[in-house]
Amino acid sequence: MISLFKTKGGSKSVPFINKENNMKIKLYIAALLIFSGLTSCHNDKTEFDDYQFQTVYFAYQYPVRTITFGEDIFDTTLDNQGKTKIMATIGGTYHNDRDVRINFQVDNTITENLLFEQGGEKILPMPENYYTLNSNEIKIPKGEIAGGVEVQFSDAFFADPLATSRNYVIPLQMTNVVNADSVLSGRPLAANPRKAVADDWDVLPKDYILYAVKYINTWEGNYLRRGVDVIKGTPGNESLDDTVVRHQQYVEDDQVIGLSTRSLTETSLDLTFQNSEGYAVNCTLILSFDDAGNCTISAGSDQYTASGSGKFVKDGEKESWGGEDRDALYLEYQVNMDEISVSTTDTLVLRDRGVAMETFSPVVE
Repeated sequence: MISLFKTKGGSKSVPFINKENNMKIKLYIAALLIFSGLTSCHNDKTEFDDYQFQTVYFAYQYPVRTITFGEDIFDTTLDNQGKTKIMATIGGTYHNDRDVRINFQVDNTITENLLFEQGGEKILPMPENYYTLNSNEIKIPKGEIAGGVEVQFSDAFFADPLATSRNYVIPLQMTNVVNADSVLSGRPLAANPRKAVADDWDVLPKDYILYAVKYINTWEGNYLRRGVDVIKGTPGNESLDDTVVRHQQYVEDDQVIGLSTRSLTETSLDLTFQNSEGYAVNCTLILSFDDAGNCTISAGSDQYTASGSGKFVKDGEKESWGGEDRDALYLEYQVNMDEISVSTTDTLVLRDRGVAMETFSPVVE
């Protein structure tokens, strides 16, 4: 407390300030200042100005899109409809306050004399009867910085064996934009520059895309395999008789095996056995599925025979790896080779679909 005292001349009171009280006053004022600062301070939202010009372009010019039937860790709603969406974006703005419309055309000439990579496959423009674009423009809605055009693929695309791997591209070329300043069309060095040839450009164009598309069916993926092989040697090879149990303590440690797409309804399963000399003998099984997930098994070569059946069951393995229910494929089959016959019971637990982001870097043929 600050004490008061009366002066000799009357009743007027004045503060009595000694060294101790002076220190208290300073501390009191400092506390008031700090409290005032804390109560009056707040963080303003940082606002950035847009750039002077807004441009549109394709952010990824050489993507590989895998149409994924069935389920995966990402949304496959469009995939299961046989669709995809080719995206474009706008740059130079933090707040797109208008609907931006980009006109484009299909330009197959962009793919001429191009390979997916050095020594790789030729880049093929997708036949026009393989797909339908739902619009002749890409719309980037107000408030968004990206938008796309939807593509519907036809039965002809999915019937083509080349569609299961990287072969076809949809080549799009931007031609005009509304409600943005320009298209990033690059600055050429050559009189007749080729879009995908970097040496023809001082500033590379980003007004085109080579959108590669392939697909996998519902059953392609990497599986954890466990089961039993009963091996019987043919006459004279009885020494090969054996029973092999494939079953680790934890399913995560089981053998990893892949199923690959042959068509919308067929997958292939590669297996390896040993002959009498200890050499690996490879065989491929073809699994043909119906709409209910049932499959029949046949040989993928005339060098051996195979028969059997199986079923794909959604969440068939309860509390499997990671403590969650997992999709499973249950198989029973027999393979007959020159020296052995193998009767197998398999449980294949789906680990992943094997789909990852892919791009490519085209080169001149």
